[in-house]
Amino acid sequence: MEVLLFGMMAEHAGADRLVVEATNMHELRQALAQHIPHLDQLQFTIAVDQIVQHGNIPLTGSEEIAVLPPYAGG
Repeated sequence: MEVLLFGMMAEHAGADRLVVEATNMHELRQALAQHIPHLDQLQFTIAVDQIVQHGNIPLTGSEEIAVLPPYAGG
């Protein structure tokens, strides 16, 4: 599946998108850790089909996945 990276996440990965294999969010986080140095020390959220997800939901590979840096609103 294609994963879109934004802001500092893209900077750390050296790319604005990655292709990884994952069947759930837990596997996705593990796959991202292989491509993004020091991922465990970074704050980020993962959006699946434009909805921020926190649990270990299943993934089919057809979703839009985005890794987002911390953001502030006003």
